[in-house]
Amino acid sequence: MKLKLTVHAQKRIKERGVDVEHIKKAIAKPDLKEKHGDGKFKATKKIRKRKIVVVYCMDGFRFKNKQGDEYIIVTAYYL
Repeated sequence: MKLKLTVHAQKRIKERGVDVEHIKKAIAKPDLKEKHGDGKFKATKKIRKRKIVVVYCMDGFRFKNKQGDEYIIVTAYYL
């Protein structure tokens, strides 16, 4: 799984101490996944005693002929 972090995401993940492996787990097997009209997804997953929320979109989601194999992370945080 390829992740691309926006500048905003890089800053917030560092500030919040978010584990990148938790981001991958939330995207791969979310407990809840919501789709937004702007092409973004919100994945929520409980990992141990914490719940992580990841907002992302897939690279290539606007192009029918391109497979989206890279996840662009907009932000991530623990609840």
